[in-house]
Amino acid sequence: MTEFSLEAPLASNRSATGSGANAFVGRQPILDRKEQLVAYELLYRESDAATSARFRDGSQASLEVIASLAHDLGAEQLLGGKLGFVNVDDAALHHGAPQLALLDPSRTVLEIAPVAEGHEVLLNRIAEWRGRGYSVAVTIDSQEALRRPELALASYVKIDLTCTPEKDLAGLVHALKRAGKRPFLVAEKVESRAQALRCLELGFDLFQGFYFARPETLSAQRFDPGRSAVVQAIKLMLQNADIIEVDQALKRDVALSVRLLRYMNSAGLGLSAKIDSLKQAIALLGYQRLVRWLTVLLASLGGSHAVEMVLARTAIARGRLLEILAEGRFSLAECDHLFIVGTFSLLPAMVMMPMSEALRDLDLPAPIVDALLHRSGPYAPYLALVEACEDPFLAGVAQGCAQLAIAPKALTLAQLQASQWVAQLDI
Repeated sequence: MTEFSLEAPLASNRSATGSGANAFVGRQPILDRKEQLVAYELLYRESDAATSARFRDGSQASLEVIASLAHDLGAEQLLGGKLGFVNVDDAALHHGAPQLALLDPSRTVLEIAPVAEGHEVLLNRIAEWRGRGYSVAVTIDSQEALRRPELALASYVKIDLTCTPEKDLAGLVHALKRAGKRPFLVAEKVESRAQALRCLELGFDLFQGFYFARPETLSAQRFDPGRSAVVQAIKLMLQNADIIEVDQALKRDVALSVRLLRYMNSAGLGLSAKIDSLKQAIALLGYQRLVRWLTVLLASLGGSHAVEMVLARTAIARGRLLEILAEGRFSLAECDHLFIVGTFSLLPAMVMMPMSEALRDLDLPAPIVDALLHRSGPYAPYLALVEACEDPFLAGVAQGCAQLAIAPKALTLAQLQASQWVAQLDI
């Protein structure tokens, strides 16, 4: 029995746009040999009328798609339980790690751009993401591409039919099938019935292209919480306010409420039931974890450009490193304070105002303010050490370690742990 009926192309889906929407994502179906939908490739779109991905900065386009998947539209609306193929390059894998780590690894396939020869750092980074459970896809179009080093990390190999000569197609498929652990083979840009039948005959596993369905564009209102709402919620929880008061504070900012509920329901937390109230979300997360989530959110608000993303990532890494160094030396509450000290230490650069103004409405505990504003108090030497670690010449690291009785090896291990935590960002 023929697995493909191939009687006619699937009808294109109409654009599902909403009034005033400003987050747009294109998606194109990926089908299996029985014409069953198994995945979508997610594509950057600048508007609901756009029919192609037009952008100046590929990394920025990737981050926009990731943000839409994690927050603006949500995985359920975009994927409906299917796999999502997301295009990423070196910068997106590095600077976009906090957002990327919010995606469910079991349903996310990272489409990797070609890796330049000798770029071992990028290969190691791809391997790290693969080790966290994310699948990897690469695209090839020639026999020469079979020698690309990232191919060994691929779970999916796409063959672009528009760039691959017909005479080379069978040889490419045969070579890939000989691989020890054969990846799934995806026929990409299938544009005719003849191409579809040929790829079916050659043994491709998955199929994507205009012959089956053109990309559709989905959109939703982009919700960006106001900084004041996030600040107020953090303040209340640091004061151990009643849950009803915290609930009311979160409800005052619709965008913040939406972001929190989307996070709870689609960030891969493994919850068995849907969370449909803020009180339920607060109770399940707890104040400590919610303050951590809000702190990171505050650090990354508005951080869509590469420089802002680097600042946010560095700030969050500082917070985690300070927290690790404080373990066993401070109480649990004080360790939380040190996390805030590190994360807020770059606020002036992120919000473009002096530290005194940035902290004005936060009403933070005195030791946090002393460390950030006056570089004094019990937390200040730890902040100075963490900042010294970022100096290219490590000036002040030896002195800081000696002052705090921290072994250099212990500091190196703590840095590694902090880096891994930020990459995974389980918040």
